[in-house]
Amino acid sequence: MTQANMPAASENDSAKPVKFTYRGEGSGWFQATAWRIGQVFFQFIAVLLFQMRARNRQNVPAVGGALLVTNHQSFLDPWLIGVPLWRQIHYMARESLFRGGFWQWMLESTNAFPIRRGRADSTAIREALGRLERGFLVNVFPEATRSADGTIGPIASGVAIIVRRSRVPVVPVVIDGAFEAWPRGQTFPYFFRPIKLIYGKPIAHETLAELSADEVSVCIREAMIKLQEEVNSPHAAASRRRLVEDLQRGKRRLVVAEELSG
Repeated sequence: MTQANMPAASENDSAKPVKFTYRGEGSGWFQATAWRIGQVFFQFIAVLLFQMRARNRQNVPAVGGALLVTNHQSFLDPWLIGVPLWRQIHYMARESLFRGGFWQWMLESTNAFPIRRGRADSTAIREALGRLERGFLVNVFPEATRSADGTIGPIASGVAIIVRRSRVPVVPVVIDGAFEAWPRGQTFPYFFRPIKLIYGKPIAHETLAELSADEVSVCIREAMIKLQEEVNSPHAAASRRRLVEDLQRGKRRLVVAEELSG
């Protein structure tokens, strides 16, 4: 399943949303049984082919809604983050995948819902909020695209809309090694390259509620970079440099804006 982009920080979106049917978690015994069987099977595949190891799974709340924010290194990411957890995860998937037929049925049955790329999508935001309110785990890849070099890039400010309205904890998640296993531009993955996952400590809603959208983005990005550092990722140092450089550019733009307005 391919994750899509986070929307920009806008709540106005007049484009017609893609139609889909909810067939996911809580919809019946068949879905729950199929999810569990699939999870056990893919745990075996992930360990066998990618030597996958997961750390700190206990940081994901056992009950209640929570927003997982995960770095995006490869096409493997949506599959990988759900394998180690006992709970089901709900995913944003690009709208072009919802073309009807069996594939759309599969997406709907595995908790996916569509989001439009390259524009604000208030419909997807409302869907995410609704699922969080129902006590589900919702995952977003807030960098908006797969990493070109394995580092963690800027966090889309649109994530702040979900953070502020949902009133649920935010759990930073880092995948490391997936970039080496399936980098951008590579048609097929490389097998037997180790992949690590680490689930960070939840960030309470109250910690983020009073921050600006930019501050929320920086806070989440900082938490993710710390997780990269914790697992000794080869990309951690470059991720830290990118953050510092982006903050410096932001300060320079602010100074210029103040000088022009003065």
